[in-house]
Amino acid sequence: MSPSDEALRPLPGWNPLRPLKRLLRRPAVIVTEILVITAACALGAGLPQAGRSAAAQVASLRSHGAFASFLVEALSLDHVFTSGWFLGALAFATASLILVVVEQTRRLRATWGQVPTEAHFRNAPLQLEFTRPGQGPASISIRSRGRLGLAGSPLFHAGLLGVILAGALGALFSVQAVVDLFEGEVLPPTVAAWGLQQPGPLASPFRLDGPLRLVSVEPTRYEGGDLMGLRLKVAEADPDGGPLRELGINQDLRVSRGRLYADSLFGPAALVTWDLPAHPASGTAALLERKEPQAFGGYTPGPGALRARIRVPMPADGRRPDHAEVRILKGAAKVAEADLRPGEAMALPGGGTFRLHGLPYWARIHGSRDPAIGLAYAGFIVALAGAALTYGVTRVDELVSVTPEGGQERVVVAMKPHRFAPLYQERFARLVREHGGEA
Repeated sequence: MSPSDEALRPLPGWNPLRPLKRLLRRPAVIVTEILVITAACALGAGLPQAGRSAAAQVASLRSHGAFASFLVEALSLDHVFTSGWFLGALAFATASLILVVVEQTRRLRATWGQVPTEAHFRNAPLQLEFTRPGQGPASISIRSRGRLGLAGSPLFHAGLLGVILAGALGALFSVQAVVDLFEGEVLPPTVAAWGLQQPGPLASPFRLDGPLRLVSVEPTRYEGGDLMGLRLKVAEADPDGGPLRELGINQDLRVSRGRLYADSLFGPAALVTWDLPAHPASGTAALLERKEPQAFGGYTPGPGALRARIRVPMPADGRRPDHAEVRILKGAAKVAEADLRPGEAMALPGGGTFRLHGLPYWARIHGSRDPAIGLAYAGFIVALAGAALTYGVTRVDELVSVTPEGGQERVVVAMKPHRFAPLYQERFARLVREHGGEA
Protein backbone atom coordinates (compact mmCIF):
# COMPACT_ATOMS: atom_id res chain seq x y z
CA MET A 1 0.00 0.00 0.00
CA SER A 2 1.41 3.36 -0.97
CA PRO A 3 1.75 6.27 1.49
CA SER A 4 -1.03 8.10 -0.34
CA ASP A 5 -3.37 5.12 0.07
CA GLU A 6 -2.44 4.92 3.73
CA ALA A 7 -3.39 8.57 4.16
CA LEU A 8 -6.81 7.90 2.63
CA ARG A 9 -7.69 5.07 4.99
CA PRO A 10 -10.52 5.96 7.42
CA LEU A 11 -9.54 6.34 11.02
CA PRO A 12 -10.36 3.39 13.30
CA GLY A 13 -13.87 3.74 14.70
CA TRP A 14 -14.79 6.50 12.24
CA ASN A 15 -18.37 6.22 11.01
CA PRO A 16 -19.10 8.02 7.72
CA LEU A 17 -22.75 8.44 8.82
CA ARG A 18 -21.82 10.21 12.03
CA PRO A 19 -21.67 13.73 10.46
CA LEU A 20 -25.09 13.13 8.90
CA LYS A 21 -26.48 12.02 12.26
CA ARG A 22 -25.07 15.12 13.95
CA LEU A 23 -26.63 17.28 11.24
CA LEU A 24 -30.05 15.66 11.62
CA ARG A 25 -29.92 16.04 15.41
CA ARG A 26 -29.03 19.74 15.34
CA PRO A 27 -31.83 21.85 16.88
CA ALA A 28 -31.64 24.35 14.01
CA VAL A 29 -32.26 21.59 11.46
CA ILE A 30 -35.18 20.14 13.45
CA VAL A 31 -36.77 23.58 13.86
CA THR A 32 -36.36 24.23 10.13
CA GLU A 33 -38.04 20.92 9.32
CA ILE A 34 -40.98 21.79 11.55
CA LEU A 35 -41.31 25.29 10.08
CA VAL A 36 -41.20 24.02 6.49
CA ILE A 37 -43.82 21.32 7.12
CA THR A 38 -46.02 23.82 8.99
CA ALA A 39 -45.73 26.31 6.13
CA ALA A 40 -46.60 23.57 3.64
CA CYS A 41 -49.71 22.61 5.61
CA ALA A 42 -50.79 26.27 5.79
CA LEU A 43 -50.23 26.80 2.06
CA GLY A 44 -51.96 23.54 1.14
CA ALA A 45 -54.97 24.39 3.30
CA GLY A 46 -55.20 28.05 2.29
CA LEU A 47 -54.55 27.87 -1.47
CA PRO A 48 -56.59 26.05 -4.15
CA GLN A 49 -54.99 22.68 -4.83
CA ALA A 50 -55.23 20.60 -7.97
CA GLY A 51 -57.42 17.60 -7.32
CA ARG A 52 -59.31 19.26 -4.45
CA SER A 53 -60.40 22.62 -5.88
CA ALA A 54 -62.12 23.73 -9.05
CA ALA A 55 -59.88 24.11 -12.08
CA ALA A 56 -60.80 27.80 -12.33
CA GLN A 57 -59.68 28.39 -8.73
CA VAL A 58 -56.37 26.60 -9.34
CA ALA A 59 -55.81 28.61 -12.53
CA SER A 60 -56.54 31.84 -10.66
CA LEU A 61 -53.28 31.39 -8.69
CA ARG A 62 -51.39 32.41 -11.83
CA SER A 63 -53.62 35.39 -12.61
CA HIS A 64 -52.04 37.86 -10.16
CA GLY A 65 -49.06 38.90 -12.23
CA ALA A 66 -45.79 37.47 -13.49
CA PHE A 67 -44.19 37.24 -10.05
CA ALA A 68 -47.15 35.33 -8.59
CA SER A 69 -47.08 32.97 -11.56
CA PHE A 70 -43.34 32.45 -11.03
CA LEU A 71 -43.89 31.59 -7.34
CA VAL A 72 -46.65 29.12 -8.21
CA GLU A 73 -44.41 27.43 -10.75
CA ALA A 74 -41.22 27.47 -8.65
CA LEU A 75 -42.81 26.34 -5.36
CA SER A 76 -45.55 24.13 -6.85
CA LEU A 77 -48.14 26.09 -4.89
CA ASP A 78 -50.99 24.47 -6.79
CA HIS A 79 -49.92 20.96 -5.62
CA VAL A 80 -47.98 21.59 -2.42
CA PHE A 81 -48.28 18.10 -0.96
CA THR A 82 -46.69 16.43 -3.98
CA SER A 83 -43.99 19.05 -4.50
CA GLY A 84 -40.31 18.18 -4.32
CA TRP A 85 -39.54 20.61 -1.48
CA PHE A 86 -42.34 19.22 0.68
CA LEU A 87 -41.24 15.63 0.07
CA GLY A 88 -37.66 16.68 0.86
CA ALA A 89 -38.75 18.21 4.16
CA LEU A 90 -40.66 15.02 4.98
CA ALA A 91 -37.55 12.95 4.20
CA PHE A 92 -35.38 15.05 6.54
CA ALA A 93 -38.04 14.99 9.27
CA THR A 94 -38.39 11.23 8.89
CA ALA A 95 -34.65 10.69 9.22
CA SER A 96 -34.47 12.94 12.30
CA LEU A 97 -37.37 11.14 13.95
CA ILE A 98 -35.87 7.73 13.19
CA LEU A 99 -32.69 8.78 14.99
CA VAL A 100 -34.70 10.09 17.95
CA VAL A 101 -36.83 6.94 18.19
CA VAL A 102 -33.81 4.63 17.95
CA GLU A 103 -31.90 6.53 20.64
CA GLN A 104 -34.89 6.76 22.96
CA THR A 105 -35.69 3.07 22.51
CA ARG A 106 -32.11 2.18 23.42
CA ARG A 107 -32.29 4.44 26.45
CA LEU A 108 -35.61 2.88 27.49
CA ARG A 109 -34.18 -0.64 27.24
CA ALA A 110 -31.16 0.40 29.29
CA THR A 111 -33.15 2.12 32.05
CA TRP A 112 -36.25 -0.08 32.23
CA GLY A 113 -34.69 -2.82 34.31
CA GLN A 114 -32.29 -0.63 36.30
CA VAL A 115 -32.73 -0.77 40.08
CA PRO A 116 -31.78 2.55 41.72
CA THR A 117 -28.98 2.47 44.27
CA GLU A 118 -28.65 4.51 47.46
CA ALA A 119 -26.31 6.92 45.64
CA HIS A 120 -29.16 7.64 43.19
CA PHE A 121 -31.00 9.54 45.97
CA ARG A 122 -28.19 11.90 47.03
CA ASN A 123 -29.74 14.74 45.02
CA ALA A 124 -33.36 13.72 45.54
CA PRO A 125 -35.55 16.84 45.76
CA LEU A 126 -37.68 15.29 48.51
CA GLN A 127 -35.79 13.75 51.44
CA LEU A 128 -35.92 13.81 55.23
CA GLU A 129 -33.80 12.27 57.99
CA PHE A 130 -35.18 11.59 61.47
CA THR A 131 -34.86 9.21 64.42
CA ARG A 132 -37.43 6.93 65.95
CA PRO A 133 -37.49 4.44 68.80
CA GLY A 134 -36.56 0.89 68.01
CA GLN A 135 -33.69 -1.50 67.66
CA GLY A 136 -34.37 -3.49 64.51
CA PRO A 137 -31.83 -4.64 61.95
CA ALA A 138 -30.46 -2.24 59.33
CA SER A 139 -32.45 -2.23 56.14
CA ILE A 140 -32.74 -0.41 52.85
CA SER A 141 -35.97 -0.45 50.82
CA ILE A 142 -35.91 0.95 47.29
CA ARG A 143 -38.78 0.77 44.87
CA SER A 144 -39.91 2.49 41.69
CA ARG A 145 -43.45 3.30 40.63
CA GLY A 146 -44.82 4.58 37.35
CA ARG A 147 -42.10 2.99 35.29
CA LEU A 148 -44.49 2.89 32.33
CA GLY A 149 -44.10 6.66 32.03
CA LEU A 150 -40.58 6.08 30.67
CA ALA A 151 -42.16 4.74 27.48
CA GLY A 152 -44.10 7.96 26.89
CA SER A 153 -41.47 9.88 24.94
CA PRO A 154 -40.44 6.95 22.69
CA LEU A 155 -44.09 6.20 21.94
CA PHE A 156 -44.85 9.85 21.22
CA HIS A 157 -41.97 10.18 18.77
CA ALA A 158 -42.77 6.79 17.21
CA GLY A 159 -46.32 8.02 16.62
CA LEU A 160 -45.03 11.22 15.04
CA LEU A 161 -42.77 9.10 12.85
CA GLY A 162 -45.81 7.08 11.75
CA VAL A 163 -47.72 10.25 10.86
CA ILE A 164 -44.75 11.67 8.93
CA LEU A 165 -44.25 8.39 7.07
CA ALA A 166 -47.96 8.30 6.25
CA GLY A 167 -47.70 11.83 4.87
CA ALA A 168 -44.74 10.89 2.70
CA LEU A 169 -46.39 7.69 1.43
CA GLY A 170 -49.63 9.56 0.82
CA ALA A 171 -47.86 12.27 -1.18
CA LEU A 172 -46.20 9.60 -3.33
CA PHE A 173 -48.93 6.98 -3.73
CA SER A 174 -52.28 8.69 -3.06
CA VAL A 175 -54.58 9.94 -5.78
CA GLN A 176 -57.47 12.41 -5.83
CA ALA A 177 -60.08 12.49 -8.58
CA VAL A 178 -63.10 14.74 -9.19
CA VAL A 179 -66.20 14.36 -11.34
CA ASP A 180 -69.50 16.25 -11.67
CA LEU A 181 -72.60 14.10 -12.19
CA PHE A 182 -76.29 14.91 -12.53
CA GLU A 183 -79.11 12.72 -11.24
CA GLY A 184 -79.54 9.69 -13.48
CA GLU A 185 -76.09 9.97 -15.05
CA VAL A 186 -73.81 6.93 -15.07
CA LEU A 187 -70.13 7.13 -14.24
CA PRO A 188 -68.21 4.57 -16.37
CA PRO A 189 -65.44 2.49 -14.73
CA THR A 190 -62.65 4.21 -16.67
CA VAL A 191 -59.91 6.67 -15.82
CA ALA A 192 -61.10 9.10 -18.51
CA ALA A 193 -64.57 9.30 -16.93
CA TRP A 194 -63.19 11.49 -14.15
CA GLY A 195 -62.98 15.17 -14.98
CA LEU A 196 -59.76 15.69 -13.03
CA GLN A 197 -57.09 13.33 -11.75
CA GLN A 198 -54.30 14.32 -9.35
CA PRO A 199 -52.18 11.23 -8.64
CA GLY A 200 -48.95 11.25 -6.67
CA PRO A 201 -45.67 10.69 -8.52
CA LEU A 202 -45.84 6.92 -7.96
CA ALA A 203 -49.63 6.46 -7.91
CA SER A 204 -51.90 4.98 -10.54
CA PRO A 205 -55.01 6.93 -11.62
CA PHE A 206 -58.33 6.45 -9.85
CA ARG A 207 -61.17 4.44 -11.35
CA LEU A 208 -64.06 2.27 -10.21
CA ASP A 209 -64.49 -1.46 -10.78
CA GLY A 210 -67.96 -1.03 -12.26
CA PRO A 211 -70.33 1.69 -13.53
CA LEU A 212 -72.03 3.81 -10.88
CA ARG A 213 -75.27 5.78 -11.28
CA LEU A 214 -76.11 8.89 -9.29
CA VAL A 215 -79.70 8.26 -8.21
CA SER A 216 -80.52 11.39 -6.21
CA VAL A 217 -79.08 14.52 -4.63
CA GLU A 218 -80.81 15.51 -1.39
CA PRO A 219 -79.71 18.75 0.28
CA THR A 220 -80.78 19.67 3.79
CA ARG A 221 -80.88 23.27 4.96
CA TYR A 222 -81.06 25.30 8.14
CA GLU A 223 -84.11 27.45 8.80
CA GLY A 224 -82.28 30.46 7.37
CA GLY A 225 -81.75 28.66 4.07
CA ASP A 226 -78.01 27.90 4.40
CA LEU A 227 -76.83 24.45 3.40
CA MET A 228 -76.67 22.06 6.38
CA GLY A 229 -75.77 18.83 4.63
CA LEU A 230 -75.80 16.99 1.34
CA ARG A 231 -76.71 13.34 0.88
CA LEU A 232 -76.12 11.51 -2.38
CA LYS A 233 -77.68 8.15 -3.23
CA VAL A 234 -75.84 5.97 -5.73
CA ALA A 235 -76.29 2.47 -7.11
CA GLU A 236 -74.43 0.09 -9.35
CA ALA A 237 -75.47 0.67 -12.95
CA ASP A 238 -75.79 -2.97 -14.00
CA PRO A 239 -78.88 -4.60 -15.55
CA ASP A 240 -79.95 -6.09 -12.21
CA GLY A 241 -79.47 -2.81 -10.41
CA GLY A 242 -78.15 -2.84 -6.91
CA PRO A 243 -78.84 -1.59 -3.41
CA LEU A 244 -78.82 2.13 -2.85
CA ARG A 245 -75.79 3.42 -1.01
CA GLU A 246 -75.25 6.85 0.46
CA LEU A 247 -72.37 9.26 0.66
CA GLY A 248 -72.11 12.84 1.84
CA ILE A 249 -69.76 15.62 2.78
CA ASN A 250 -68.79 13.95 6.05
CA GLN A 251 -69.85 10.42 5.09
CA ASP A 252 -67.58 8.59 2.69
CA LEU A 253 -68.44 5.47 0.75
CA ARG A 254 -65.88 2.67 0.68
CA VAL A 255 -65.23 1.16 -2.73
CA SER A 256 -62.74 -1.50 -3.77
CA ARG A 257 -60.19 1.02 -5.04
CA GLY A 258 -60.58 3.73 -2.41
CA ARG A 259 -63.46 5.85 -1.19
CA LEU A 260 -65.98 8.34 -2.52
CA TYR A 261 -67.29 11.44 -0.79
CA ALA A 262 -69.39 14.45 -1.77
CA ASP A 263 -68.39 18.05 -2.11
CA SER A 264 -70.57 20.94 -0.97
CA LEU A 265 -70.85 22.08 -4.60
CA PHE A 266 -74.16 21.19 -6.23
CA GLY A 267 -76.99 22.82 -8.12
CA PRO A 268 -79.56 22.29 -10.87
CA ALA A 269 -78.52 20.94 -14.25
CA ALA A 270 -80.46 22.01 -17.34
CA LEU A 271 -80.92 19.08 -19.77
CA VAL A 272 -81.56 20.76 -23.12
CA THR A 273 -81.80 19.87 -26.81
CA TRP A 274 -81.15 22.10 -29.83
CA ASP A 275 -83.07 21.08 -32.98
CA LEU A 276 -82.37 23.30 -36.00
CA PRO A 277 -83.16 22.49 -39.66
CA ALA A 278 -79.58 22.88 -40.89
CA HIS A 279 -77.99 21.07 -37.95
CA PRO A 280 -78.48 17.63 -36.42
CA ALA A 281 -80.26 17.61 -33.08
CA SER A 282 -77.82 17.88 -30.18
CA GLY A 283 -78.37 17.57 -26.46
CA THR A 284 -76.32 18.74 -23.54
CA ALA A 285 -76.42 19.04 -19.78
CA ALA A 286 -75.59 22.52 -18.50
CA LEU A 287 -74.35 22.35 -14.90
CA LEU A 288 -75.50 25.63 -13.45
CA GLU A 289 -73.59 27.48 -10.75
CA ARG A 290 -74.83 29.81 -8.04
CA LYS A 291 -74.79 33.32 -9.45
CA GLU A 292 -77.17 34.95 -6.97
CA PRO A 293 -78.24 34.12 -3.40
CA GLN A 294 -81.44 32.48 -4.67
CA ALA A 295 -80.65 31.59 -8.28
CA PHE A 296 -78.30 29.46 -10.37
CA GLY A 297 -77.21 30.26 -13.88
CA GLY A 298 -74.87 29.51 -16.74
CA TYR A 299 -74.42 29.35 -20.49
CA THR A 300 -74.63 26.42 -22.88
CA PRO A 301 -73.41 26.60 -26.49
CA GLY A 302 -75.64 25.76 -29.42
CA PRO A 303 -75.17 25.28 -33.16
CA GLY A 304 -73.19 27.96 -34.95
CA ALA A 305 -73.10 31.27 -33.11
CA LEU A 306 -76.09 30.46 -30.91
CA ARG A 307 -75.88 30.02 -27.18
CA ALA A 308 -78.39 29.92 -24.35
CA ARG A 309 -78.23 31.81 -21.09
CA ILE A 310 -80.15 29.84 -18.46
CA ARG A 311 -81.23 31.16 -15.08
CA VAL A 312 -82.99 28.93 -12.54
CA PRO A 313 -84.60 30.62 -9.51
CA MET A 314 -84.57 28.49 -6.34
CA PRO A 315 -87.83 28.33 -4.33
CA ALA A 316 -87.49 29.94 -0.92
CA ASP A 317 -89.13 26.96 0.84
CA GLY A 318 -86.39 24.55 -0.23
CA ARG A 319 -88.41 22.79 -2.95
CA ARG A 320 -86.76 21.78 -6.18
CA PRO A 321 -86.83 24.33 -9.01
CA ASP A 322 -89.65 23.83 -11.52
CA HIS A 323 -88.81 26.26 -14.33
CA ALA A 324 -85.92 28.00 -16.04
CA GLU A 325 -85.59 31.47 -17.57
CA VAL A 326 -83.97 30.96 -20.98
CA ARG A 327 -82.51 33.65 -23.22
CA ILE A 328 -81.17 32.64 -26.66
CA LEU A 329 -78.26 34.78 -27.82
CA LYS A 330 -76.54 35.08 -31.19
CA GLY A 331 -73.28 36.75 -30.42
CA ALA A 332 -74.30 39.56 -28.06
CA ALA A 333 -77.81 39.96 -29.50
CA LYS A 334 -80.91 38.37 -27.95
CA VAL A 335 -82.98 36.44 -30.48
CA ALA A 336 -85.51 34.66 -28.25
CA GLU A 337 -86.60 34.45 -24.62
CA ALA A 338 -89.02 32.32 -22.62
CA ASP A 339 -89.74 30.69 -19.25
CA LEU A 340 -89.67 26.92 -19.72
CA ARG A 341 -90.79 24.07 -17.55
CA PRO A 342 -89.36 20.57 -18.01
CA GLY A 343 -90.75 19.12 -21.25
CA GLU A 344 -91.52 22.50 -22.83
CA ALA A 345 -89.84 23.98 -25.91
CA MET A 346 -89.47 27.40 -27.45
CA ALA A 347 -89.38 28.25 -31.16
CA LEU A 348 -86.22 29.73 -32.59
CA PRO A 349 -86.10 32.39 -35.32
CA GLY A 350 -85.57 30.78 -38.73
CA GLY A 351 -87.04 27.50 -37.58
CA GLY A 352 -86.07 24.94 -35.03
CA THR A 353 -86.65 24.58 -31.31
CA PHE A 354 -84.87 24.71 -27.99
CA ARG A 355 -86.30 22.18 -25.52
CA LEU A 356 -85.81 21.86 -21.77
CA HIS A 357 -86.05 18.18 -20.80
CA GLY A 358 -85.41 18.43 -17.08
CA LEU A 359 -83.82 20.17 -14.10
CA PRO A 360 -82.13 17.42 -12.10
CA TYR A 361 -79.59 18.28 -9.44
CA TRP A 362 -75.90 17.81 -10.13
CA ALA A 363 -73.23 17.21 -7.49
CA ARG A 364 -69.46 17.01 -7.31
CA ILE A 365 -68.02 13.65 -6.24
CA HIS A 366 -64.46 13.09 -5.11
CA GLY A 367 -62.64 9.80 -5.46
CA SER A 368 -59.71 9.21 -3.16
CA ARG A 369 -57.18 6.48 -2.58
CA ASP A 370 -54.59 6.82 0.18
CA PRO A 371 -52.79 3.58 1.08
CA ALA A 372 -51.24 5.21 4.16
CA ILE A 373 -54.43 6.40 5.86
CA GLY A 374 -54.35 3.46 8.32
CA LEU A 375 -50.74 4.25 9.21
CA ALA A 376 -51.67 7.89 9.79
CA TYR A 377 -54.48 6.97 12.22
CA ALA A 378 -52.27 4.42 14.00
CA GLY A 379 -49.45 6.97 14.33
CA PHE A 380 -51.84 9.55 15.70
CA ILE A 381 -53.20 7.10 18.30
CA VAL A 382 -49.69 6.03 19.33
CA ALA A 383 -48.59 9.67 19.64
CA LEU A 384 -51.62 10.42 21.84
CA ALA A 385 -50.85 7.39 24.00
CA GLY A 386 -47.24 8.55 24.32
CA ALA A 387 -48.31 12.05 25.30
CA ALA A 388 -50.74 10.62 27.87
CA LEU A 389 -47.98 8.47 29.39
CA THR A 390 -45.48 11.33 29.33
CA TYR A 391 -47.68 13.78 31.20
CA GLY A 392 -49.99 11.38 33.04
CA VAL A 393 -47.56 8.78 34.41
CA THR A 394 -44.35 9.83 36.15
CA ARG A 395 -41.69 7.46 37.41
CA VAL A 396 -41.10 7.99 41.11
CA ASP A 397 -38.23 6.31 42.97
CA GLU A 398 -38.58 5.88 46.75
CA LEU A 399 -35.92 5.09 49.38
CA VAL A 400 -36.41 4.14 53.01
CA SER A 401 -33.09 3.48 54.85
CA VAL A 402 -33.05 2.34 58.50
CA THR A 403 -29.79 2.31 60.50
CA PRO A 404 -29.66 1.32 64.23
CA GLU A 405 -28.03 3.93 66.49
CA GLY A 406 -27.88 3.04 70.19
CA GLY A 407 -31.42 2.46 71.30
CA GLN A 408 -32.92 4.26 68.35
CA GLU A 409 -33.01 4.06 64.57
CA ARG A 410 -31.92 6.69 62.08
CA VAL A 411 -34.37 6.75 59.20
CA VAL A 412 -33.79 8.40 55.83
CA VAL A 413 -36.82 8.78 53.58
CA ALA A 414 -36.20 10.07 50.04
CA MET A 415 -38.40 10.43 46.99
CA LYS A 416 -37.14 11.28 43.51
CA PRO A 417 -39.86 12.01 40.94
CA HIS A 418 -38.50 12.22 37.40
CA ARG A 419 -40.81 15.20 36.71
CA PHE A 420 -43.06 17.59 38.56
CA ALA A 421 -41.42 17.13 41.96
CA PRO A 422 -43.50 19.83 43.74
CA LEU A 423 -46.66 17.85 42.98
CA TYR A 424 -45.46 14.96 45.16
CA GLN A 425 -45.08 16.87 48.45
CA GLU A 426 -48.24 15.35 49.91
CA ARG A 427 -47.32 11.83 48.82
CA PHE A 428 -43.84 12.28 50.34
CA ALA A 429 -45.34 13.52 53.62
CA ARG A 430 -47.58 10.42 53.73
CA LEU A 431 -44.57 8.17 53.18
CA VAL A 432 -42.70 9.89 56.03
CA ARG A 433 -45.65 9.48 58.39
CA GLU A 434 -45.94 5.77 57.47
CA HIS A 435 -42.41 5.31 58.86
CA GLY A 436 -42.89 7.27 62.06
CA GLY A 437 -41.64 10.70 61.01
CA GLU A 438 -43.22 14.15 60.80
CA ALA A 439 -43.03 15.92 57.44
